[in-house]
Amino acid sequence: MRRLKIVILDYDMTLIDTLIDFYEALNRTLEHYGLEKISYSEFLKLFKEDRLGLELVPDYIDPRDFWRYFRRVYESRYARPSKGAEYFLYMMKLYGARNIIVTGREVPSVKIWWEVRKFNLHRYIDEIYTMYDLHLMGGIERELFDKSWLLIWILRRHGASPEEAVMLGDYWIDALSSRNAGIAFIGVTEYDERARDLYMNGAEVVVKNLYEAVEAVHDLMSR
Repeated sequence: MRRLKIVILDYDMTLIDTLIDFYEALNRTLEHYGLEKISYSEFLKLFKEDRLGLELVPDYIDPRDFWRYFRRVYESRYARPSKGAEYFLYMMKLYGARNIIVTGREVPSVKIWWEVRKFNLHRYIDEIYTMYDLHLMGGIERELFDKSWLLIWILRRHGASPEEAVMLGDYWIDALSSRNAGIAFIGVTEYDERARDLYMNGAEVVVKNLYEAVEAVHDLMSR
């Protein structure tokens, strides 16, 4: 069995269920750009199909500006730990791994630390990095929400090889970023549409919750 040194977790919709907060941040962003807000049912349909940008952002608005504003105002008001979150983090600690959060939010990492303390998960977390940190460190974001640079930086910081790490996330760009860094990726989503996109971008396996993710990590490291 390979040694597991690092577990990298996406934050929103992976470790923490922030779907309602996602919806509120999206409507705040639409309002900021003078666009009409959408209903929750319409949001959920487009979210599952990854068509929010295609359907909601008109051509005259730079999508990069739109989504950077979105990830700056994204905050946890109705959030709760995802199913199996504490169990997963605890089990990864038993493996001897470092649990590291890498989030697409563009806020100082102290804000995410405050949130994980509120959920009493901070004792299992070793480090947190955000897109704010990436830009602060002069990192490269090749496309929106690309985390490749941060993942490679984390491996080098801890002297770990890609084979000694695993990443979990719910979005296709997470899977692509992980693949770019050579790290095995486990998708976490209950939606079939998003699972399909995760597989298409290199996910080794897709699970419905973090309870299932523990077994998936074990299987990956046993290969």
